[in-house]
Amino acid sequence: MTLLAIPAVAASPATTALNGHQILERTTSKIGKARCITTSFSMTANGQTAKGTLKMSGDKFFLTLPNARIWYDGRTLWSLDSSTKEVNISEPMPEELAQVNPMIIISSMLNASTPRQMKGTAKDYSLHVTPKASQHLAFTSAIIDVDKKTFLPSRIVLTLDSGQTVTLNTNNVDLTTNHPASTFVFNKNDYPGYALIDLR
Repeated sequence: MTLLAIPAVAASPATTALNGHQILERTTSKIGKARCITTSFSMTANGQTAKGTLKMSGDKFFLTLPNARIWYDGRTLWSLDSSTKEVNISEPMPEELAQVNPMIIISSMLNASTPRQMKGTAKDYSLHVTPKASQHLAFTSAIIDVDKKTFLPSRIVLTLDSGQTVTLNTNNVDLTTNHPASTFVFNKNDYPGYALIDLR
């Protein structure tokens, strides 16, 4: 199943003079310092698009899709498919996580990649990001659109090592709602009748 704290800075002459590294630095800082993140999104992968919601805290996340739920507690991932009433349990590699939640990849980009600023819009900066030769990341290139007021990503396009492209468009990003640790752990009592398939 395939399928981000510093003060916000309003657009100004000083803001428009920021280079790609500075923009990415502000974005990764804001994501890293946010206790929790909640957003709705649309994701496109393998030619299919789905809408859902995402809750994050550090590298942990809980993702909902029309027929799926995905929990990740920083080590273990539970992937629920309501159409088959199955839950796959795994310990994913970074590229597998990128396919599920491209937003978590941003935190690893700052010191391991080279960002180049492209032509953006009145609302967003646009960055083209490539891993440094000495680094092995879960992607070969990325395009990130960053909101100029919030420095949060509005769109992420990842090209993975496999050649697959995953696109995430976010909206209604909330950094104020805290999520308990239990948010990111599958509770089998909430889903009676589901088969658990341990792939670890």
